[in-house]
Amino acid sequence: MFCLSPILQMIYYLAMSTKEEVLKILENNRDRYISGEEMAELLKVSRASIWKGVKALCDSGYEIEGLTKKGYKLISDDIMSKETLEGLIKIPVFYYPEIDSTNTEAKRLLSSGVKAPFVVIAEVQTGGRGRRGRSFISNKWGTYYSLVIENDDSFNTESVTTRSCLGTADAIDSLGFNTKIKWVNDIYLNNKKCVGILTEGVISLEENRVSEVIIGIGVNYLTKVFPDELKDICISLYPNGNAPLTRSEFLALQIEKVLSSLHEENYIKRYREKCFVIGLDINVIKLDSIKKAKCLDVDDNAHLVVMYEDGEIEHISSGEVTIRPC
Repeated sequence: MFCLSPILQMIYYLAMSTKEEVLKILENNRDRYISGEEMAELLKVSRASIWKGVKALCDSGYEIEGLTKKGYKLISDDIMSKETLEGLIKIPVFYYPEIDSTNTEAKRLLSSGVKAPFVVIAEVQTGGRGRRGRSFISNKWGTYYSLVIENDDSFNTESVTTRSCLGTADAIDSLGFNTKIKWVNDIYLNNKKCVGILTEGVISLEENRVSEVIIGIGVNYLTKVFPDELKDICISLYPNGNAPLTRSEFLALQIEKVLSSLHEENYIKRYREKCFVIGLDINVIKLDSIKKAKCLDVDDNAHLVVMYEDGEIEHISSGEVTIRPC
């Protein structure tokens, strides 16, 4: 077995203790920048040791801002790890710092023999997907996961999307927000989108039925910046930080609320109350057609009830709607 020499052990100990002491100083001075020179004087070490301690913290995932002539400031200590997530979430966790798509990875894990339930969590998605084949921007500081559940016939698979949407809204509202839902599964805050949801079914060819359901959910939790094309239509819950929960804690809360919503009786009443498109003039988008309509209601099957300009009434189970300007 490889052992460090006494000298190397001492160097390692000093590096670790400096890192931890630097972190304590930064945590106690969150409201200001503190110079390397000041920290060096406090810890009775060299400025080079302070720099190494800061670098070690950054390498561990801490977000620290360093400005010339000002010093260092701790921006975020929200570090996500498999160990932390496993301690908070009651089902098996597959964690990735970066992945193409959590939904895609969920399918790969199912194909490899992993049994539901489990959850796939990523800090960044390079190929996140939304409804109708759209890409889903998944930069760091949001929360992105895919919850995989078995279709055990204890709930209606057709309602999974709307139930998951309501559960996610419940998690956000528990932090003091007042979200609204745009049918079928977009969650809005202050007239801007803060959540995207994509649910997919896995078909068992042997049984000719949906065997598992994959619920992919992305929340703009601590997201700081959006691309130009999204900045006017998307919103982050805590763009300036200071969230009451870490991303790991918020993920655990979301999963708990979504799992609870799957078996909630009469959930549709609460979903209907949060759905802001009822009573509005809308465009109904199906494949390559767009028709003007008025939204009348959401029925007990979570279908959108609309009336077209010719008076025809339809209960829509799939598709997309947009709000028409007054």
